Parts: sequence; C-alpha cells; structure tokens
Amino acid sequence: MTPRIQRPEPPYLQLVAHYRTLIKDGELKSGTRLPATRELADQWQVSHTTVAKAVTLLRSEGLVETSNQGTTVSFGETNTYTPRDRLRAMKRSGRIYPHSEATRILAAAVVPAPEHVAAAMGIEEGDQVVRRERVTLHGDVPVTHSVTWMPGELVDSVPELATTERIPGGTVGAVRERTGREVTRDTYRECARRATAEIAAALEVAEGDPVLYGQNTWYEDSGAVLEFGEFTIPEGRWISVV
Repeated sequence: MTPRIQRPEPPYLQLVAHYRTLIKDGELKSGTRLPATRELADQWQVSHTTVAKAVTLLRSEGLVETSNQGTTVSFGETNTYTPRDRLRAMKRSGRIYPHSEATRILAAAVVPAPEHVAAAMGIEEGDQVVRRERVTLHGDVPVTHSVTWMPGELVDSVPELATTERIPGGTVGAVRERTGREVTRDTYRECARRATAEIAAALEVAEGDPVLYGQNTWYEDSGAVLEFGEFTIPEGRWISVV
C-alpha cells in the first residue's frame, strides 16, 4: 500500500464539524442566532473568508439559514435525525433525542423474530427478540416511525425494554450501562417506498404516500448484532448523511 501524508482538516471544516455537532445534538436549537462573522473569526482566530466558507457549507447541509440579520439555526424545520445521528449523540452526551424532538413508544414486547429480522441479526427465525415501536415528533409533527429489534436476553438486565416507558439515554445507552455491551460499528441502507396503512397512521400521511424507508444494524465488537432497526421518514424531510 502506498503511504500517504495525513494532513489536518482545513480550518473551515473544523468550524463546520463543531457547529454541526452542536446543532445535531440539540445544544443549538432552531431559531438560535450564531455569532456574527467578525465575532466568529475572532473566536476561532481565522479569516472572515474561512468563516464564510463554513457558513456556506452548514447552509448547504440544511443546518442554518442566512439573511441580512445573520445566521440562524434552522435544522429542525425541514430535517430530522438518522439513527447514526442518535447513536453519536448518545455516545457524546448520553441523550439519544435532542431537545427539539420527543418520542412516543407505541408498543414494546418480547416476540419471536420474523424471518427478515432473524436474517439481519444472524439468529434463527422464531428466536426471542425485543421489539420496540415508536414515533418521533418535532413539536406536534411526526417525523419518524421506527421499529427496533434487540436480543431477547437483554430484558433480564434491562426489563424496561419490554415496556412502553421511555428509557433515558435510549435503549443502547441503558444496555451499555447495565451490561457493558455497546455498539462499536454500524451500517445503514435506505430505499424509497409507499406508506403502509400502519406507517401512514403513525406519520399522519395518506396510505400510499412516498416515504423513505431505512434499516440500521448496530454491532458489538464480537460481531453480534445489538440492534437491528427499521425507520421510515415522510416526504419532505431531509436527513444529512456525514
């Protein structure tokens, strides 16, 4: 393999990464005004051009809006979070949902694994798994419907998994705290679909409307699947993949 020189990220990308994290973690809420260009340049000891490049990239990702009044966080108005965003937030802050969003648990139980879940988790069809179904809301607006599946034996250590109570820090956060088992690798895939009757009811859209359907698979160091998730996002909501 040919060796390559490793260079630090350009300063403007460091600014983008910093504010992207604050926005996606919910530390900077929609409507929050960022400091003026001159102030940011002084704080970071960079040029105005560097700040302008950073703001342009944040705007292209749908994280901020700019006007004559300045730069304002706008993420929650048209975007929502991916499972990877939530996993990163949990690892950084211990909170899997930002302040701008809330979740409602629709169902939770230990059930036999359906065929597609068994295949994704590398287990036998019919093995016991935890199934949790939820809808995530931005204000009163549903933005994501999701179903997550975890190994059934986890309820011995985290019995709340099989109840509809909300778990602070999320399911994987509670599992890590109680058992030491944690996510170390994640994969994703997505496709366009039509909303089923169940999805349409949860997202308050019409049956047959276009939606984005995705799957996330979260692995432990051993290669075992700690969580397999299915998520659906309605038409008109952006997700940022970085």
